[in-house]
Amino acid sequence: MIKKYLRIALRSLKKNKSTSVINILGLAVGISASLVIFLIVRYDFSFDKWEPHRDEIYRVYTKYGEMGTNNGISLLAPRAIADKVSGVKTVAHIYDAGMLNYAKVADGPADKLIKSWGSTIFADRNYFALFPYTWLVGGPDVLSNRNTIVLAKSEVKIFFPGESYNNVTGRVITFEDSIPLTVRGVVDDLQEHSDFAYKNFISLSTFMETPLEKRQGPPSWSSVNGASQCFIRLGGVITPASVSRQIKDLYVANTGKVEEKYRQMGLLQPLADVHFNMDIDGKVSRSSLINLSVLAFLLLLLAAINFINLSTAQSTLRAKEIGVRKTFGSANRYIVYQFLTETFVLTVMATVLAIMLTPFLLHIFSGFVPEGLSITEAFSPVVVLFLVVTVIVVTFLSGLYPAFVLTRFKPIAVMRNSPVSSRKSGSAGLRQVLTVAQFVIAQVFLIVVVVIGKQIRYIMNKDLGFRKDAIVSFFIPGGTSPNGKSSKAVLYNELKRMPGIQRVSISSGTPTLNGFNTTSLSWRHEGKKAGFDNIHVRTADENYLPLFNIKLLAGRNIQVDTTRKVKEAMINETFMHNMGVTDPGKVIGSYFVAGETDSSLIVAVMKDFSTMNLHNPILPTVVFSDTRSWGYVMSILLYPGQAASWPGTIGGIGEKFSTLYPNTDFNYTFYDETLNKLYDADRRLSTLLKWATGLAIFISCLGLLGLVSFMANQRTKEIGIRKVLGASIASIISLLSRSLIKLVLLASVIAFPFAWYFSHKWLDDFAFKTSIGWLIFVLCAAGMLLIALLVLWMRTFRSASANPVLSLRDE
Repeated sequence: MIKKYLRIALRSLKKNKSTSVINILGLAVGISASLVIFLIVRYDFSFDKWEPHRDEIYRVYTKYGEMGTNNGISLLAPRAIADKVSGVKTVAHIYDAGMLNYAKVADGPADKLIKSWGSTIFADRNYFALFPYTWLVGGPDVLSNRNTIVLAKSEVKIFFPGESYNNVTGRVITFEDSIPLTVRGVVDDLQEHSDFAYKNFISLSTFMETPLEKRQGPPSWSSVNGASQCFIRLGGVITPASVSRQIKDLYVANTGKVEEKYRQMGLLQPLADVHFNMDIDGKVSRSSLINLSVLAFLLLLLAAINFINLSTAQSTLRAKEIGVRKTFGSANRYIVYQFLTETFVLTVMATVLAIMLTPFLLHIFSGFVPEGLSITEAFSPVVVLFLVVTVIVVTFLSGLYPAFVLTRFKPIAVMRNSPVSSRKSGSAGLRQVLTVAQFVIAQVFLIVVVVIGKQIRYIMNKDLGFRKDAIVSFFIPGGTSPNGKSSKAVLYNELKRMPGIQRVSISSGTPTLNGFNTTSLSWRHEGKKAGFDNIHVRTADENYLPLFNIKLLAGRNIQVDTTRKVKEAMINETFMHNMGVTDPGKVIGSYFVAGETDSSLIVAVMKDFSTMNLHNPILPTVVFSDTRSWGYVMSILLYPGQAASWPGTIGGIGEKFSTLYPNTDFNYTFYDETLNKLYDADRRLSTLLKWATGLAIFISCLGLLGLVSFMANQRTKEIGIRKVLGASIASIISLLSRSLIKLVLLASVIAFPFAWYFSHKWLDDFAFKTSIGWLIFVLCAAGMLLIALLVLWMRTFRSASANPVLSLRDE
């Protein structure tokens, strides 16, 4: 029986080639898009599922009152938590070793220079109690010793190519000529997906008990760096709420009397939340993945609707077949089985085509696809199960309705050539509803994409309050180490005299940062002191202001004077307003104080400029004068009107840099490109939605083609009679298109409130946003109507121009 159904199904598909191709293509597009999104969602939800005690592991992060969060923690907090918080079984403290720029390994008479390696952290032995690795040589206890390093298996090939794991133990790797580390262990590379898949582990005491720690400044409870992270595992029956209260008491005891809205506090974050919490340092939000899943469902639903419309459009062509089969005693259920079999064959073919399209779609969505996701994951058992379920669901979703429509044909009426209209059964109305639904979804996508594009153009062209063109910036290695300081000064002086360079500045950060560095300040005013927390900080020299062309509301530029004990500072307009002052003259000449001592003189109020990307409001900011000792970012202003000379100038900068820092690669960026990268996630979303919109419109037009084909097939003789009586092709096209144009217009009206809601919901994530005018909705509706008209006219023109003799001839 099944073999017979399959043979008839293949015969029918071969007979209706054009319809079959359209159906397969529509389903393949919907299934392939759903498969790609399923791969993305599954990949992100697979992170950190492998830890044996993951439900008991928490990360301690820092919350700045009402001002934001930091994934890091004070260097002093982990030890205090281990000593004073009960119910904590294990405390692991790690510190990112990204400040290490190069390494050397003894290789015969000369040292081998290594400039790149895998992610590296300073860690203690407790880290491996929470995140267990497979040890190939040694064990966690080796990290109890200072100046010790443990390598991952893949890193052995970088530092000691060709050596066995046992032979590398005892070898020494020297970082930056001053940090000798002895290899004491080798671990296997982590195969599971994790946000903490580190490759090299240096004993934490190497950082905490040596001058290396001084690079980050003296530790304090108010000093927080995202590189310093703390993980804990709860033990026994202790509750997270109990531990959280104890950590809060610990912070209160160590941070003094601070208003609650400004207080810095350590909070617990479940390990399962780390990958998804975008308010801290998550990689993707759960809501984004849910929205992606909804998008996949909508595209699949559109494909199914398209199939239904095309299938019912062909029903009149198969009316006699059904009539003959029912006349010879075929039961309705067998007809349903037959058409479900046809749908199943179509869906399987579409799924095979979808798998073939998947690498292409992964390439298209490369900006949105996670780096660790590869096409090989499309062949995992879970994905195969997803495809099987999809085939079954789509088969029933797409095939049942057309099958039941066909089984309701009356054999006598069909054999008499009576009309097989299904208006009485309501199926015509259902097809119209489905068509409207398709165009509602496509219209919402289109309007949201236009709004996103408008917002991205707005943020790319908005005046940020400073110059961003013709500026090259790069990091200076060495931080505040003695060698770094002297080399920095030499490089600065040489670049100042170099032709093609207009100005050079050394600072701790450019005006807009991807992240933030904050501090607490006390301001002396009219004999009183006022405290301010979470103030964004830059240190800079006197060239910073003119190089970035930052405007002043009042006052003068900072001056770097090494003979003065009191530094100078400039605050922005927002900080001034937070002080409760509207007249800049009242803050200029006042002081920031440390204890009872004046530490910085306020000499200017800067006009507000963008301190972070435009998702964030302008934040209170202070720029302190610096003798270029703390700064690690060098910014160079080239001559804007001489772009042709820039490559030669940058080449000369690179030569001087390499002379002073031979062990470090010269990596520079143009500042305007750096700013553009702050919105990469928004552009990736825009690209994804553009393709989704294109797919939705494509599938919707296929559905419209199905409906107009159905109408044309039903009214073939009517069209012939009208042409015989003198009707023009234009009037017939108008007759066939009129009702469908009304459906598209109705879809636009229904789509407007949904599009308005989703557009505003997305824009709410920006502190600075474009406006959404009624013109966007009108133009999008007109564009969608134009696309629909083109589809309608192409199909109806063929019916309207057909020979009426052929349509009126009785078979």
